[in-house]
Amino acid sequence: MQRAIVGFDQDELGDWRAILACGHRQHVRHNPPLSNRPWVLTEEGRHRFLGVALECRACDEGEPVSDGMIAPDALEGVYRQFQAGLVRFIQQRVANPDTAEAIVQDVGLRIHAQVGDLGQDERLASWLYQIVGEAMGDRDGHVQPVATDDHNAATPLADTARGLLACLPGASRQALVMTQYQGLESQEMAERLDISASEAEARVRRGRELLREALLDWCHFQSERVGRVLPYQAGCVACADSARVATGDE
Repeated sequence: MQRAIVGFDQDELGDWRAILACGHRQHVRHNPPLSNRPWVLTEEGRHRFLGVALECRACDEGEPVSDGMIAPDALEGVYRQFQAGLVRFIQQRVANPDTAEAIVQDVGLRIHAQVGDLGQDERLASWLYQIVGEAMGDRDGHVQPVATDDHNAATPLADTARGLLACLPGASRQALVMTQYQGLESQEMAERLDISASEAEARVRRGRELLREALLDWCHFQSERVGRVLPYQAGCVACADSARVATGDE
């Protein structure tokens, strides 16, 4: 799975690593003739490669990053990739591609209002297909049909949906990748990770809760970009925080 570079650091030996939007790190050594990357040796060179996508095998395998939350700069990178994926999907299906950004704003409003309808066992990609399809239909009368029952990882929105999982803590992200994308039942996941079945189920439930929170947070992220204030939604942490600030109850 491709992930954008959001920063760089050095390992204990001084070799440079790219920090990907998912939180994983990947070496980008300059070690000629085996690897020729002179750009990584200068701050200017590293800056030029911010945003470049690399294949992240760790993401493909559902490898957790850590049990902590993702860093703010990496989180913004994940949200921007998610938004860009939605825009590309919409542009390919509406009569006027210039309306894509406006439709994404409508998608954000719908997700913010309907995230509670995302079922415990429902795949995010299928739910997104439905939300995006409704938004396109209301804004643009000439749209291609959006399938709501196609779970194949190769479907156009599947990678975009999966990319959002990168903002979850490692164990929660791993649980959703293994159950939603690798097709494992909780018992199979438990056996593979050598944990109890109840612990596996708890990780999946926690992952779903955090995924809903991430969707709500993205809604605020993309609305703030265009200066829009979302309607208050019960259960939304960002809405609650905004309300406290507005009333002086910090």
